[in-house]
Amino acid sequence: MSNEIKKISISQSTNYSISQKANEESWKLRYDTYKHLTTLSTGSILLLVTFLEKLFARPIWKGLVIASFCLFLVTILASFVVMNVMVGFIREINIEKRDEKLGFILIIITLTSFLFGIVTLVIFAVRNLYTYNTP
Repeated sequence: MSNEIKKISISQSTNYSISQKANEESWKLRYDTYKHLTTLSTGSILLLVTFLEKLFARPIWKGLVIASFCLFLVTILASFVVMNVMVGFIREINIEKRDEKLGFILIIITLTSFLFGIVTLVIFAVRNLYTYNTP
């Protein structure tokens, strides 16, 4: 029985064309990217919460911290959705145009929110560090 299962799995894996296998690997790499974005965003939120009070006693432009926090949260949520959509893409060889468009929109939201989260955090840090270091 186990030999039959091995034969079936081997014959099924060889039915993929090279481009289909490359496409599958591409989706897996993209999935890993969003997994890392989720980890980085979660870590950024934790650092914000932990060190904000200790680094800046009287922070200037607090709105940037709130914006950064919200953008990282959007990144985390959008990444989870993107990863769930990608699981379906990996499973299917042919992807419908509507699903591909939805995935593309979610990817844009994820990457943009992460980028703006980092930018707002850097602007906040530079502004506050510059204020504290000037006489």
